Amino acid sequence: MRPGDFLRRLAQATAALLPAELAEPRSGSRFSLAQLWYGNRALHYEAWLRQRQGVVEIGLHFEADPLTNLRLLAAFRARERAVRRGLGAATRIEEWDRGWSRLWEPVELVNLDDELLERLASRLARYVITCEPVLREELPADVPWDQRPPRAPSRTRHDRTRASASTRRRPGRGPASPRRRATP
Repeated sequence: MRPGDFLRRLAQATAALLPAELAEPRSGSRFSLAQLWYGNRALHYEAWLRQRQGVVEIGLHFEADPLTNLRLLAAFRARERAVRRGLGAATRIEEWDRGWSRLWEPVELVNLDDELLERLASRLARYVITCEPVLREELPADVPWDQRPPRAPSRTRHDRTRASASTRRRPGRGPASPRRRATP
């Protein structure tokens, strides 16, 4: 099965396993990952195909601002016993890249087939069922619920953000000094 098809089917299969009170999460897939979320997209469940490493990483990601991520990480660590009771001892609760945090586990990736799809959907549904009530209860009051994740600004080859590069004046260009063609 192709990765894109597998990930779309995974999101649908996971949603089908959820109880009525958690039915109909929002979902999306791109490249090598599928995400499910309810309100704030920066706080989402994810399955990430890491084919070179031979694993699928599944779990709950906190990809909001660093303070929100740390606050939620602390809340889940405070409830670690209940989380492990719902998810098992293999679940890792940790800080991650770019100020993000996550609860996750690796699952061996052999073939993108129906058997793996069912296994991952079941596991991802378990994450939603276990973590979503805690997430909703522990979400800080000052964190918007319906929000997209912040995007890192793209950079130019001179390591400036595109916005600052596009507003910077360049000598010999722009309305103040039009470029002149050399005449023969």
